[in-house]
Amino acid sequence: MKILLEIRKVYHYYEKARALEEINLTIEKGALDAVIGPNGAGKSTLLRVISGLEEIDRGKIVFLGERIDELKTHKIAKKGIAHCPERRRLFYDMTVMENIQMGAYSLKDKKKFNALLAFIFELFPRLEERKKQRAGTLSGGEQQMLAIARAIIANPKLLLLDEPSLGLAPKIKDKIFAAIDLIKKQGTTTLLVEQDAVLAMNVAENIHLLEEGKIEMRGTKEELEKEPRIKKVYLGI
Repeated sequence: MKILLEIRKVYHYYEKARALEEINLTIEKGALDAVIGPNGAGKSTLLRVISGLEEIDRGKIVFLGERIDELKTHKIAKKGIAHCPERRRLFYDMTVMENIQMGAYSLKDKKKFNALLAFIFELFPRLEERKKQRAGTLSGGEQQMLAIARAIIANPKLLLLDEPSLGLAPKIKDKIFAAIDLIKKQGTTTLLVEQDAVLAMNVAENIHLLEEGKIEMRGTKEELEKEPRIKKVYLGI
């Protein structure tokens, strides 16, 4: 299997506070990997250093064989990495359709845009119904759908999803994760950060446990479900 992303011995500090310590992570093309862990573990920081929103202090990040940790955020995005951030960060005064179009700023292929748009409306029919509505008037679940749609329309080689279930009702969480499963089946390589370990482990092929900035454990769902600490702390068993 082709390796898409390699994170090698990455460290990141906020002044003297350690956010990430010696992170090693490999993402294969077509895979869906999940990073689980408690609040403040460094999960969102991990995605932010991949997409260039924050600089690493040591280590390397390699995407498709090319080092990207020294590039600006917009150049990393052009390489094919789309980041769907925590708390959505939509353009609230713009319509649903305008927000989607903003995600496609670097996509020049009109046929590809139309195909991706059709896929988005298949994933999230509610967005098609509300395409002329301002993003700020949508419900929390609809806003999360729109944030994911804005990332997908960029036709990414790697999709970074940061806490897509945050603050949502259980039924809406299930809808979002059903869509994430379809995105995986369509072939988009995805790195998911999620506090709800049960949801994450139900869709991901590989799971990485991040605690206090360090990856403490990794494996498949079947492997991690046997771990007593995972069962007690993260699965409530």
